[in-house]
Amino acid sequence: MTKVREAWHRLRHSRAVRWISVAVVMLLVFEYVVLPQILGSDSVISAMQRLPVVLLVVAGVLEVLSLCCYSALTSVVLPGSVKPRYFTLLRIDLSDLAVNHVVPGGGTTSAALRYELLTKSGVRSQNALSAAMVQVVGANLLLGVLFGVGVLTALGEVRTNRYFVIAGITVLVLLALSLAVLSVLDRHLGAAVRAARRAARLVRIIKPESAERFVRTMAAETAMFRRDPRRLAGAVVLTACYWGFDAACLWTFLAAFGHPLGPGELLIAYSLANLVALAPLTPGGVGLVEGVLVPTLAGFGAPNEAAVLAVLSWRILNFWLPIPVGGLAWLSLRFGVLRGGRQSGARVQ
Repeated sequence: MTKVREAWHRLRHSRAVRWISVAVVMLLVFEYVVLPQILGSDSVISAMQRLPVVLLVVAGVLEVLSLCCYSALTSVVLPGSVKPRYFTLLRIDLSDLAVNHVVPGGGTTSAALRYELLTKSGVRSQNALSAAMVQVVGANLLLGVLFGVGVLTALGEVRTNRYFVIAGITVLVLLALSLAVLSVLDRHLGAAVRAARRAARLVRIIKPESAERFVRTMAAETAMFRRDPRRLAGAVVLTACYWGFDAACLWTFLAAFGHPLGPGELLIAYSLANLVALAPLTPGGVGLVEGVLVPTLAGFGAPNEAAVLAVLSWRILNFWLPIPVGGLAWLSLRFGVLRGGRQSGARVQ
């Protein structure tokens, strides 16, 4: 208990925690007080209170399933036979998500926290880096696939909008290039390493050694998945479920506020907003996601008020609730299974 009190005392007097708390409060005020007034919609909380409890439970379950699938994906992409238990991985991912949602450009900071927690739970350093790299790249690639599928599915609705068509073609071209790059890594690793080091020296953003490590890690993971197609299939299915359950949660709120979308339109709007959120400009893409998603839904015929209420209701479950839940998950790890430093790994149960 003494250690817990000391840690709580340090947190209370931490300047970083105070700034983060102020930033979170300002974001909440902007998103749920200022933004609805600007867009002319009803209060989000009061609108949600009028929804049936069963519908809110369904939306919550869909979001929980999405997070659970992501942690199952973490287990699948982690190399090696010794891994933390599933519940430990789930708490690590929730901690990662909470930091990502409160720190501007939080991907780097949350990745460092995730790496620390994984290594303390018994995962080898190289395996932790490899899993993070493959998981992020693979999830974003599949998100691009979903956007392309959405454009093809809703081609009749979007073919008159040249912006959607151009975006769809661009994403498909980038996906084709990504597959070509993976093929080159598999067959011509030496040439790929030399090209990566040369590019790193030209752009001077990352060190040539880091670029080489990235290329070799991706090549090793590609070869591993090629040798184990069942593992690759499992990773693809879990990634699709991760995005799919989250998109279904958004669809549930859209239907609740009177404007259910077709699957193609939903995939276009959802994938486009999340692709834009990859830019490390705001914590977790807050403001970017809403700024893209609301007008996109309105472009598909959703009334402005319904679009705002549905998106902001979804963001409560998707963005805001994981912050306190992730904080509690981190505390449970810090003063529980990971107390005292590195722990021995265990098979996932």
